[in-house]
Amino acid sequence: MKVHRNNLIRSATICLIIFFVALCISAQNSLVRFAKSIETGQLSEVENDLFNYVIANPKDARGFALLAKMRLIQNRLNEAKALSNKALMLDPKLLSAKLTLAATDSQLGEIEQSRAALDGIFAGEISDDSIRLNIAQIYAQIGDCAKALTIAEKLSAKIKSSDAMPFRAVCYLETGDRKLFAALFPTAKLLAKQNPAIAFKFALVLSKAALHTETADLLRLVVISAPRDTGALILLAKSEIYLKDFTNAKIHLAQAERIQPSSGDLLLVRSYFEGEQGNTARSLELLERSLAENPNNVEALTQFVVMAMRANQAGKAVRAAEILMKLQPENSEILYLYGAASLQNNNLQTAETSLTKFLEARPNDSRGCVALGLTFAAQVNKLAEARSQMQHCLEIDPYNYEATYQLGLSYKTQGETPKAIEYLEQTVELAPNNASALRDLGAVYLQSGAEEKARIVLEKAVVLSTNDADTHFQLSRLYNLLGEHELAKKHLQIFQKLKNPKKDGM
Repeated sequence: MKVHRNNLIRSATICLIIFFVALCISAQNSLVRFAKSIETGQLSEVENDLFNYVIANPKDARGFALLAKMRLIQNRLNEAKALSNKALMLDPKLLSAKLTLAATDSQLGEIEQSRAALDGIFAGEISDDSIRLNIAQIYAQIGDCAKALTIAEKLSAKIKSSDAMPFRAVCYLETGDRKLFAALFPTAKLLAKQNPAIAFKFALVLSKAALHTETADLLRLVVISAPRDTGALILLAKSEIYLKDFTNAKIHLAQAERIQPSSGDLLLVRSYFEGEQGNTARSLELLERSLAENPNNVEALTQFVVMAMRANQAGKAVRAAEILMKLQPENSEILYLYGAASLQNNNLQTAETSLTKFLEARPNDSRGCVALGLTFAAQVNKLAEARSQMQHCLEIDPYNYEATYQLGLSYKTQGETPKAIEYLEQTVELAPNNASALRDLGAVYLQSGAEEKARIVLEKAVVLSTNDADTHFQLSRLYNLLGEHELAKKHLQIFQKLKNPKKDGM
């Protein structure tokens, strides 16, 4: 009886072992499947399954690490960081979580945290070239090109001349080594046939460096080898838009649309196309659709802020900029956009805070300098600060005609005519075709009794900007003073029509 009971216990134990081994094998197989899908970009196919796996296995660090990697790819950076930290709480030695955390911190602009995560990886943890490559890529992202290139030298020749090429290109551009950078081009063109995916990554580097001609040349080779690569077609169209080659851009966008019509990236680049054609409303519509696909796409949100400001929809611009601030609070370009949008929306204290912080990071940026000056100028009690700020902008860049223009306007509104003329004349000298400056200079000339000077600049202004109502009003004043009453009447009628188009239409 005792022997029988022992046999039963032994059998039960074996069954339990087999059961748990089977569970482990099943879990391992699931994780392998999730990892493979993430690597190949098939996120939607496994997202729910991976999420359910993490819920069902709350102590499996590998599941949290994979979900963190997915969130990083989806640009859901705060989630990626939290999930990476959770994985490391469960398993402090999990290398994949360390790498994802470093990459996430890099994209959040938290450079020192990213560097600390990388520096905390020991040589003994680096088992192969794929890990070494990943570490080098993140070092390049945080701007430590010395370490990135040092690691690249330890890679195999094959990886060094293929997968490592994009970050090597970034580092050569960063260090100003144009000779080594240019030496990569022949290999990139060969890869367009042999490995289009790597050639595409190299093209992304070119695009970010604003080398649009080189980007387009390389991508034309890529799309021959990979004609259904929508990413390559879309980036090629984007480069062509920058090059003002709208005919070919339209062709390549149509090709991409036939393959993947609902792509968020396609909608984004189509918005660039419409924006360059002056179709602001259509551009904003496409951006809204793109953001519905990926609400945290930084490039789409950035373009949305720009287009919304261009369309005088400042409220929309501010809301998009607020999302950007949550995603990348230390990104100086986003600080500028948030400040500029807040200024346009008359949120002056927010604009002042954001633009001041921006200039602390980039003290010689003329755009931010002028924007802060405009923020001061919009506040009744800060005229002196506004003028001082614009003078500082001219110290940064003596050819900054926007600063001279704003100084001219500040003196014009205060009735300080000689100073207004001085700065407005400087503006027109720096920007001879600035219609607004010509109009305002003409108005000040009229105030000072210099009608002939006013005539020269106002008649030029109206040619440059035929639908500017204020220019026609100033011309009406001018011609009345000169006794040319028919011309004065004509321009007064145009002024009234432009100011009241609905009334005129009735």
